[in-house]
Amino acid sequence: MIAPLVFLIGTTVMRLADPLDDALDDLRISGSVLVHEAYKPPWAVDVPTESRLRRLLGVGPDMRVLPFHLTGRGGFDLSREGETIGRVEAPDLLLLPGGSAHCLSNGDAAQSTALETILSDNNRIGAPKDEPGATELICGAFVLRAAPLNPLLGALPPALKVPAGGAEASPALAGAAAMLAAERGRRSRNGFTAQRLLEVLCAEAIRSFQHSQRTRDADWFRGLGDPKISEVVRHVHADPGADWSVEAPAARVALSPSRFAARFRETMGESVMAYVGRWHLNVACRLLRETESPLDRIAERVGYESVPAFSRAFKAQLGRPPAQWRREKGTAFAKSRKLAE
Repeated sequence: MIAPLVFLIGTTVMRLADPLDDALDDLRISGSVLVHEAYKPPWAVDVPTESRLRRLLGVGPDMRVLPFHLTGRGGFDLSREGETIGRVEAPDLLLLPGGSAHCLSNGDAAQSTALETILSDNNRIGAPKDEPGATELICGAFVLRAAPLNPLLGALPPALKVPAGGAEASPALAGAAAMLAAERGRRSRNGFTAQRLLEVLCAEAIRSFQHSQRTRDADWFRGLGDPKISEVVRHVHADPGADWSVEAPAARVALSPSRFAARFRETMGESVMAYVGRWHLNVACRLLRETESPLDRIAERVGYESVPAFSRAFKAQLGRPPAQWRREKGTAFAKSRKLAE
């Protein structure tokens, strides 16, 4: 990973981390391996909706559950609501942030088996790992904090596929995938090493997806691919308490305010100040959840001159004042993290 840029301003050290790293860190990624088996055609496995996966894993509504399927050998068709939407072949990694139920299958006339049934050991459909023609899969779920103001989650498609091996794969993703498979071979389902590898696997899958994007649609990933826009986003993330305006970041990247504002909206899909305000409140959510700092300190940290102004902005975005949100969400988050670990 590229080291963060470091600037000395007086006696203050400002570290400009990669915005993607910043957003990933905010999600507090963990995960769980649910299945590591080989399936001989014909076979089909039904994976439930995100809400049912949450219940299966025992995590609360303040967490997102993103199923993943890592193909070690062979391949499968992905379908939703009876319609085939793509083919996945080894060594691909499939990640599904959309939350909908889906089916993995290979071969015609396969009788579908629910994932819950496989996990209950009532109907094991796996074949020996060395069975000729079988598809070897590691299926699991990444568990992330449900951060509604984090720009990363909203920029992900319902399903994404990235190579996790071979010449096209990023070395970090390929290494994490290979190590996870080796760890599973030692019968360590979700031990310490497996947990760390799942964090890396999720982060590197998203990073690989970002690097592969060639879309002209305005979204967060496209903005990070624009050198001038990404430089400004780095500074916004590094200094959420700054008094931001359109003029200051425009001058930083040598553009007129009007040209910068238009370029930011064209690539990011929202105005500069809308992004700044949303990220500031996202940082506030993190501080409300994870610290006992009083509201006046948090308001100052994220650029508000008074608690009433902070509370109004917070309520406009999240539907309730920060003190109430802290009581509800902080407790729920602590319980969810305990269950997920």
